[in-house]
Amino acid sequence: MPEPRLSVYLIVKNEADCLLDCLESVASVADEILVADTGSTDNTARIAEAFGARVIRIPWTDDFAAARNSAIALLQGAWILHMDADEVLDAESAATIRRIVDDSDYPADAVEVVLANYSNDPRAWRWVAAPAGSAYRRGYAGYLPVPLLRLFRNRLGYAYREAVHENITASVRELGGRIATEDLLIHHYGYEPDAEKRARKADTYLALARGKCASEPGSAKAWSDRAEQALACGEAQEAEAAARRALELDCGHLGAGTTLANLLLNRGDLDEARAVLERFRSEEGLIPHVETALGAIDYHQGRTDAALARLRQVVLRAPHAVLARGYLARVYDIQGDARHAERELALAVDLAPGLAEFEGRLRALRLRVEGEAAFQAGLLNEALEMLVEALRLDADDPITQNDIGVVLAALGEAEKARESFVRALKLAPGFADAEANLRAIGQA
Repeated sequence: MPEPRLSVYLIVKNEADCLLDCLESVASVADEILVADTGSTDNTARIAEAFGARVIRIPWTDDFAAARNSAIALLQGAWILHMDADEVLDAESAATIRRIVDDSDYPADAVEVVLANYSNDPRAWRWVAAPAGSAYRRGYAGYLPVPLLRLFRNRLGYAYREAVHENITASVRELGGRIATEDLLIHHYGYEPDAEKRARKADTYLALARGKCASEPGSAKAWSDRAEQALACGEAQEAEAAARRALELDCGHLGAGTTLANLLLNRGDLDEARAVLERFRSEEGLIPHVETALGAIDYHQGRTDAALARLRQVVLRAPHAVLARGYLARVYDIQGDARHAERELALAVDLAPGLAEFEGRLRALRLRVEGEAAFQAGLLNEALEMLVEALRLDADDPITQNDIGVVLAALGEAEKARESFVRALKLAPGFADAEANLRAIGQA
């Protein structure tokens, strides 16, 4: 019987809700499928066995690398593909993988793929919009593309390292393995809809990340991984301390710098966030998420001309940068150019259909314009109703806040109007219309 060309393996625990999708996605390309179960109490093992996979039980020792190494030691194929149960192999990529493993003269020993981590959070620093017509979107507007080494030759001594965020890349390089990059995509649907299960999973990963820092205290990557996981668990103080430690060890660690900047932005420390981000600016190439964050800081500090110039450069160099278009819309709007603001929001919606934030903002802008027209026509109550609804859709719009203040003032509600103007200025410091309106109502 000929040797299998490709072995696919998975480490699983209680994955009954997603395992079948994963197995079906690799069925056309795998000669062998091994499912290593670390203690499932649901139907995971039965689903795998019914599909025809070989199922083994391995002990869980709080170490993903150890679990993976135990599994790959049992694989028979000439090549190995690492998958997780909440992942789906792209159909076109499956065909490419088959071509690679069947090519006896393929010039590499390992292949880097892109893991598409689906998310509806465009503020995640690697986030990109997913193709609108892709069946793999599954209701998500975009994903975080992460290059990972997932396909490699068997029996060359390669081994996984690190208990969490485990990888095999360092082992391949140390043993002289040749690494290629192919246009391969694995779709990852890691968001757990059950809040309690999601929290348990996040806490488990954080505990592993803490252990990793204890065993590798000099690793900037370990501290950065801990910072990201702590932030995901809502442990802001721990995340900040870990990010700062990572940057002490490696001042150029972009992941740690991004996490720290996000923490600073969230609590309003704009000057320090700017200082952190400025470290990563390069004359050689624009980093879209860094420039977008700096543009957002410019906007929030009232430097709208600087924000406009910076954000225009981002969308020129990275047209699919949805978040940059969202901030660019804010800048155009505050400068009195609602037409260009609407255009940027419409482009953002086209790029990332289904992303509620930008769809809501676009509806809010159009409703605000209608409300302004109603006010001009003397329909004060109708105008107020439209503007309040626009604010519900986009609570961060300073122009809507200011417009509400104008209508309230016309209705004789001076104190409520003053509160609206103050809120507008908190959202957009230096907003000339709100400043003028606040002065005028203060003299009334």
